[in-house]
Amino acid sequence: MSKKNVITYLVIFNLFVILIILLSKILIIKNFFKVIFAVVIIPVIFGVFLFYILKPLNNIFLKKKMKRGTAASLTIIIFFFIGAGVVKYFTDYFIEQFMSVKSIFIDIIESRGGIENIQNIVKESIFNINYYDKFLGDIQNYLSMFTTSIRKVFDKGIQLFSDIFLVFLIVFYLLKDEEKIKESLEKLFPGKYSDKAYKVIEEGDEVLSSYIIGQAKVALSLSIMMFIGYKIIGMVNPMILASVTFVLAFIPFIGFFISLVLPYIIAIALGWNMILKLSILVLIAQVLKGRIIVPLIMGKTMKIHPITDIFLVVGAATLIGPIGAFVVVPFYSLAKVVYKHFSKELDEKIKEFRE
Repeated sequence: MSKKNVITYLVIFNLFVILIILLSKILIIKNFFKVIFAVVIIPVIFGVFLFYILKPLNNIFLKKKMKRGTAASLTIIIFFFIGAGVVKYFTDYFIEQFMSVKSIFIDIIESRGGIENIQNIVKESIFNINYYDKFLGDIQNYLSMFTTSIRKVFDKGIQLFSDIFLVFLIVFYLLKDEEKIKESLEKLFPGKYSDKAYKVIEEGDEVLSSYIIGQAKVALSLSIMMFIGYKIIGMVNPMILASVTFVLAFIPFIGFFISLVLPYIIAIALGWNMILKLSILVLIAQVLKGRIIVPLIMGKTMKIHPITDIFLVVGAATLIGPIGAFVVVPFYSLAKVVYKHFSKELDEKIKEFRE
């Protein structure tokens, strides 16, 4: 490659970077990309994640000689009923916890003079004209805020429903048309790379499946272990805290430590004894996770050094946020698969560029 071509490519690259920076400063363009990210990219990410979680169940139905559409529909229906049962259980649990807090609040009121005393104070103050006017004004403000909040809640509810529906739609078509999608991806590569493209897609599919299912098993094992530990040390709301651990444990390394923020806040409120017991529990859980759970479940599937993993997750979380921390490891693994099969071609291009 001549020096003239190198300079041309560098100029084009710099102009492209400048264009991206300028476009990011335009509010309309910035908002457009935010909408695309929220409406398209995030549902696709969660759809792919759920696809790999449900894929083993779908494969069982396919082995029973079911049609792909029927197997996909049955898989989603089963998941829906299981998910509905889990949501109902946690809803009942949260209501129970709320009623418990309410009873504690009522006990505090009664210990301070009772509800009758509070009612008498209100009755004596209600005849004050200034207080009465202020009271009516506050009611009007609260009604206005309530109306606005209802509209916002309704809009958010519609958006949440559409996002969930889109995720399930993506999962359905991924389960139903998995082979067709793979064939379409292969066609994106030039004909002379068709063999390598097939290997990249198949190996990438295996890497994603192994990572997501393995990470789900690690998260479940860790949350069960923490739930038992919370029960033993007498931590309040062990189910809620263990559920937070399960969700955040999908983020490698740092997710587990982020899930400990709330337990430590509660432990600080309960005293040094609880802080000590929680610290011992965390130490035991971390040792078991690092020495037994992760090696047993994940093995050497991803073949990523822990230091690399940490830098990837922290960097992605800083640049993109929680979604970046969630997806950076599988994206890095896919990049390694592509480089593995196309390293020769990439090395040749780099050599031409240097010449």
